[in-house]
Amino acid sequence: MKSKYCWICLFSLPLITALIATCGRRDEARISLTVEGAPDSTEAVVSRLVVNELEILDTLYTEEGRASCRVPVSQSSPEFIYLTSGGMSAALLLSAGDEVSVSLCGPDSAVVSGPEESELMLQVDKDIRRFNRRFDSLSEALFAAQDSGNEKEVKVLKREIGMMYVRRKQDALRYIMTHLSSMTVLPVLYHETSDGLRIFSEARDALIMERVYDSLYQRYPDSPYLPALADEARTRRNILEIDNIITYAEEVDYPEIILNDIEGKQRQLSALSGKVILLCFWDSSNTEQRIFNVGLKELYEKYSTRGLEIYQVALNTDKTAWAMQVREQELPWISVCDPAGASSMAAMQYNVTELPAMYVISRSGEIIARDLFNIDMLESEVSGLL
Repeated sequence: MKSKYCWICLFSLPLITALIATCGRRDEARISLTVEGAPDSTEAVVSRLVVNELEILDTLYTEEGRASCRVPVSQSSPEFIYLTSGGMSAALLLSAGDEVSVSLCGPDSAVVSGPEESELMLQVDKDIRRFNRRFDSLSEALFAAQDSGNEKEVKVLKREIGMMYVRRKQDALRYIMTHLSSMTVLPVLYHETSDGLRIFSEARDALIMERVYDSLYQRYPDSPYLPALADEARTRRNILEIDNIITYAEEVDYPEIILNDIEGKQRQLSALSGKVILLCFWDSSNTEQRIFNVGLKELYEKYSTRGLEIYQVALNTDKTAWAMQVREQELPWISVCDPAGASSMAAMQYNVTELPAMYVISRSGEIIARDLFNIDMLESEVSGLL
């Protein structure tokens, strides 16, 4: 059964390993709980978010409406902790050493006093619940209108649901951008309605996910919540690249590549259509491959004015080191880098299994030859195509 904390579905197998690795480095946080109007021995459950479910940490029983406990929390980053009692609940974000007071006054009426992160988390959770209730109500009304054939009502409700969704995403973006260093942005980023609709569901949302990851990593590099976010951002980025390829590709026989050069400018392989292209994949840290560039430079200087272009893709995770090599070698052609390395979309499209790799592409867009690393043989092939 799906948890009501529906944003937690973001976590996957990479997180399990991370949590196991950090479970030995734990400290404590203290929670003081008040359940207003509760008789003695009222039960309250304390849970922690782990992977895609809530793990029960403790069960408390009130005395004169009060109870307290200490919960183990990671030293590497805050953890998401939830208190539930009857139909009431509170969402917290606790770090080692935190002391927080929680008052459960009624459904969605919890009050938190303590660290700012927990106060923020409580409000985030309330906003998500409030939106989901309203969204569910409108969705049910829409289904009823569709069943009854009331087209006018259907149109009104669809418009209201659409506007509500857009406003929610706008509000979520504002919150994320003003709280980039807070873990509370994660449930906002992964907000999901009860029927599985993600607020941030588009491929281009990879950009905001990457921004969130970079900011949180600076503050919590060992957080067990970040590996899954990195995986999600990478997946979205790959989808975005595929969308770009489909949108911008020219009518050529070779797969499109769109990557950034050392100045951060986006360079498209298809923009070279009509020229003879040497598409090269390399590792800028490899000495032999850097030496091969010397021969390529001579070839480029000889034939570039006749229509030869080189599009060189570095499959390097260290973009700074790659850029330094491009500048030191004064490479005159188009140099781009894919930090995803051998698992990058570009490498997979061209079935690059080892480096270096090279493709010779004719003016008409046909791949004529591959892996001609003998400069004389390469020159013979290029000159014949020009």
